[in-house]
Amino acid sequence: MKQKLLFSLIGAIVIFAWQFLSYAMPNFHKSASRYTPAQDSILNMVEKQGIKEGMYFLGQPDPSLSRAEQQASMEKMDGKPWAVINYHETNTMSMAMNMSRGLLVCFVISFLLFWLFLQQKNPVLMNRLYLSLAVGIIGFFFVPYTSFIWYKAPDIFAHFADAIVPWVILGFIGHKMAPLQRN
Repeated sequence: MKQKLLFSLIGAIVIFAWQFLSYAMPNFHKSASRYTPAQDSILNMVEKQGIKEGMYFLGQPDPSLSRAEQQASMEKMDGKPWAVINYHETNTMSMAMNMSRGLLVCFVISFLLFWLFLQQKNPVLMNRLYLSLAVGIIGFFFVPYTSFIWYKAPDIFAHFADAIVPWVILGFIGHKMAPLQRN
């Protein structure tokens, strides 16, 4: 159990540090959070609309329309601009709880990965690297890439790097820490 907890702690630090590098410095995801000098006027306009907090896809037909009316509306929108807005009523810079939750999630993910390492019938380095990479790639395909298919997030290649780099590192570390033979 000590090995699992130690790997989980090391893994949490590796994943958390990679996330910091990926989102803060050098910020591989910067293309998904670009600055526009029009931000104040856009935010003021959105706030004046009185919409509730939430995520909105702009460029879709009104769901209360009939199917035929929705189809006609979609045809009119074809080739026109669209946007996704993730609107929040208040901005808070308090990161302590978010960072704590993020570190806890990284710990749990690492614990689960180590458990998977212990289930392997042939725990050689390459199999552990493949397993670790598979976990990263499954996570990438399930959320960022599937979302990219529809919403075209500009930082898809940064998400791809997120699915590879920390997982290869964890594969190497896990191979060194997990016993080769199970009793």
